Amino acid sequence: MTVTRRALGRGLEALIPTLPGGAGGEAGLPQLIELDQVRASPEQTRRHFDLPALTELAESIREHGLLQPVLVRQLPDGYQLIAGERRCRAARLAGLERVNAIVRRDCDGESSLLLGLIENLQRADLNPIEEARGIRRLIEHFGLTHEEAARRLGKNRVTVSQALRLLSAAPAVVSATAAGAITAGHGRALAGLPLEQQELGLRAVLAKRLSVRQAERWAQEHQLALRKSRLERRPMPVEPEVADALTRLRARWHDLVEVRGGLSGGEVVFTYRSQEGLEALVQALLS
Repeated sequence: MTVTRRALGRGLEALIPTLPGGAGGEAGLPQLIELDQVRASPEQTRRHFDLPALTELAESIREHGLLQPVLVRQLPDGYQLIAGERRCRAARLAGLERVNAIVRRDCDGESSLLLGLIENLQRADLNPIEEARGIRRLIEHFGLTHEEAARRLGKNRVTVSQALRLLSAAPAVVSATAAGAITAGHGRALAGLPLEQQELGLRAVLAKRLSVRQAERWAQEHQLALRKSRLERRPMPVEPEVADALTRLRARWHDLVEVRGGLSGGEVVFTYRSQEGLEALVQALLS
């Protein structure tokens, strides 16, 4: 079944029916289901489950019980999680055999995927890479724009675009961000560097314990040094008028501009290295 964009407009509240008083589930109340019959969702956004935090949650469940039901959909041979894998894992650690669950029998695979993604992405304890991958999955699977995805998640478009920018970083930067060795702000600063320079930047951030502002400044200064080095190695046009035009252009655009050809004809070529760079280039040229 294909989920249309109109169906995507429903929020969590619309997909989890409730009765007055806040009870949920098809009959209005959660029900106890066997943990052994619950299988994880293949679309789980979270990849890392912190064992000390799970143990702490398990202790709380032992003492107080599972206060928030998990959300599952009915399958012919059991249940599939839509939301609540961390709670299920902690319940198993606590020795529970059954858990409270809201059982959806009218939820197909597409709706389950949407609901699970949104529920996970609205949680505060995802690491930045898990969040970015979840947003990308939501966008790609349902054909959303950044603005539409932001609206579904209660975020602004810039936040969504910045989150996705992390996924374009070098593997070492992605791993360091996911592990918490650097913040998302550090990761975005390093993602603006050429791929081959990002590991050098990562080592500088870790060795010097740079703040996000310092990392951004380091990246900018490093980029300028790289551009200066490239400019010094590039041959200038032979004709002095063309060389003078290129010098004036590079005073503004550095190594992002190149002049090819001579007075009888040629082309001026601009380079951009990111979506933000393209937008800035277009605005500057149009103005």
